[in-house]
Amino acid sequence: MSGFINAAKAVLKERATRPKVSEMLSTGVKFVDDAGHGLLPGELALLGAYSGQGKTQLCVNAALANLEDNKRVHFIALEAAEYEIEQRLKYQVIANYFFSDPDRPNLSGGLSFPGWLLGKYGDKLDEYETLANKYCVSAFKNLFTYYKGDNFGVLDLIQNFLQIEDETDLVIVDHVQYFDYDSDNDNRAIKEIAKTVRTLALESGIPVLLVSHLRKKDRQSKELVPGLDEFHGSSDLTKIATKVITVTQGPALSDGRFVTYFRIAKNRIDGGATRFVGACVFDPKKGRYIDDYGVGRVNSESFKQIEIEKYPRWAKYFDCSRHWNFDVPGEAGPIKVKRPSTTPQGIYNPSQRN
Repeated sequence: MSGFINAAKAVLKERATRPKVSEMLSTGVKFVDDAGHGLLPGELALLGAYSGQGKTQLCVNAALANLEDNKRVHFIALEAAEYEIEQRLKYQVIANYFFSDPDRPNLSGGLSFPGWLLGKYGDKLDEYETLANKYCVSAFKNLFTYYKGDNFGVLDLIQNFLQIEDETDLVIVDHVQYFDYDSDNDNRAIKEIAKTVRTLALESGIPVLLVSHLRKKDRQSKELVPGLDEFHGSSDLTKIATKVITVTQGPALSDGRFVTYFRIAKNRIDGGATRFVGACVFDPKKGRYIDDYGVGRVNSESFKQIEIEKYPRWAKYFDCSRHWNFDVPGEAGPIKVKRPSTTPQGIYNPSQRN
């Protein structure tokens, strides 16, 4: 579309272009789906984290959540080793079978992804792996992975995207710093990649989850969760994206799980959520985040959970008899609360108009 259009005519046509709730795809993290409205058609969602914060695992969880919803996912894994994505997915299935079995074997040190990957448990998991293989053959038929060879540049991205745009519901690219480019200017090259991805997403209507490193944390920064300024490379990267999600690890809990903080640093359709940070719990034994989360303010160097009565309306209450307390590092857990009223106030009633 180019040039001016008449708004009086456009207002009668815009409804057909609105995204529908049924078209929203999951990020695999409930807080991000609630606060950021998931992944919408034609969207370029940028996921940023410091090195070692679990970016690839987040992408795997996003893929798994959408596969479970019968969506088709294409995963461009530019950093991962061959079959790493399948291994991470398969481990979650094995863990599910393992922890569901009341007669499961005793494993020294407990079940973990590194332990399974390195064959630490011998043949003790063979029964669960056989079940997982059977499950994965059926459950992962809509997942397609691409592992980087010698080179992968912008033209390779375009070529691959055009081949799959009619056969996919979500494209994940992990990550932008592993593209190959001829330019000596990293910022300019990253900007070109981001603009290309945005154009492909917009023209095809397929959402793209693009992963990026963040710059080394500034010692002067007091923000708990990174914002837009911390992205490695040009600030144009965040300007081009329609949604920006940042993540950083928090304290370990006494039960072996640990807190991860999420922030919707940018959201074109709803900027209100950018004021909040979500505290989510990751279970490394199962490789997943639990659904419950806490909500706090963004302008703090430590997480301060807001009162549940003051939660934004998009925040879900998964169990009206409990709520997680994240204010005590290492001891976060469910506490009993009274579920607040969610009755909308001040809703416009057409019958009251003059």
